[in-house]
Amino acid sequence: MEKLNLIGAQPFETKRCRLRTFKLGDAEYVYKNYASSDNVTRYLSWESHQSLDDSREFCRRMAAEGRKPDSFIWVIELMETGEPIGSIGAVETDTEKRQAQLGFCLGEEWWDQGIMSECAEGVIAYLFFVAGFDTLTAWRHRDNVASGRVLEKCGMEKCGEDTVYLELKDREVPAVRYRLTGKDWAAKNLRF
Repeated sequence: MEKLNLIGAQPFETKRCRLRTFKLGDAEYVYKNYASSDNVTRYLSWESHQSLDDSREFCRRMAAEGRKPDSFIWVIELMETGEPIGSIGAVETDTEKRQAQLGFCLGEEWWDQGIMSECAEGVIAYLFFVAGFDTLTAWRHRDNVASGRVLEKCGMEKCGEDTVYLELKDREVPAVRYRLTGKDWAAKNLRF
């Protein structure tokens, strides 16, 4: 079995976005464009940022995380403005099982424009084709149907429902789980 290609979150572009690691200077946009919104964080495991200092600390942690070769988290920068509008990546990885869990969020102003699907498709391709993971999983809050549409558009399939404990929000939520294997992804996306 080949080893994973642990090169971290290298930058790449989609049609409308640049995906790259976080930097300290992102804090203002992270706060303004998505992290301070209760609507954005409603179904996420973390609370809305209450101040710019929260976003600065978050960007500091994410910038440090982005220097690790086994970290696959990107900030989503809209090329049109150069501003971060969300984030996406492998929020959990198991290198022994060659499995990663996909997670993402996007500022409200950019919902329902296909931006997250575009970015998710790029990240999924990266995690399978570049990094070499065998399986990707994801979960969404049962009421967050928009995230479900993104996952399904990217080829992920529902594989059950259960509850997920959100540590930072100190509660359990009803969750729908999704799964996609590298073999299934390749069969749908690679043409020879």
